[in-house]
Amino acid sequence: MWPWEHLAVGYLLCSICFRLAGRRVDAPAALALAVGTQFPDLVDKPLAWSFGVLQSGVSLAHSVLVAPLVALAVAGLARRTGHAPVGVAFAVGYLSHLPADLLYPLLVGGPVVPEAYLWPVVVVPSSASGSLLATVLAFAERSAAVAVGPRGALYLGVELLLLGAAVALWVADGRPGLPRPAAEPSA
Repeated sequence: MWPWEHLAVGYLLCSICFRLAGRRVDAPAALALAVGTQFPDLVDKPLAWSFGVLQSGVSLAHSVLVAPLVALAVAGLARRTGHAPVGVAFAVGYLSHLPADLLYPLLVGGPVVPEAYLWPVVVVPSSASGSLLATVLAFAERSAAVAVGPRGALYLGVELLLLGAAVALWVADGRPGLPRPAAEPSA
């Protein structure tokens, strides 16, 4: 799944959770959410594809055995420092990443590999195509092939719906993370 897709999924879930609690996502929570939605890839991909420390780009930070502990630790620390919404936003973003990655192959016609999320109990082979850049380019080629293939309309439709819904909710939340527009002077 691409970074913007993770961000959209995470924002939708986080905004809904905040709304159910009678809150809106603010700028610090939006930043924590953005980091949380990317966190597993920011840890696993470089450690596997660039440094060879991990065997796969879906391992340590993607593990269902590790992610809840990290999410709880960050949320707990944020709560103790008086920033509970920031911790919740990070946790929602981080924890939304795993099922999104797991289910993404259903959209693009790839295999669903639940055991990949059981690191270190199960270690899956690497999906790397060499360096970090080479691997990203290989994934981009695969996405382009899906977009122009038989699943293309479905893929692009889901992509537009997901991104459109996230942007609409972000605007409805007051565009957290961007400066508020100056008020119009009254006549």
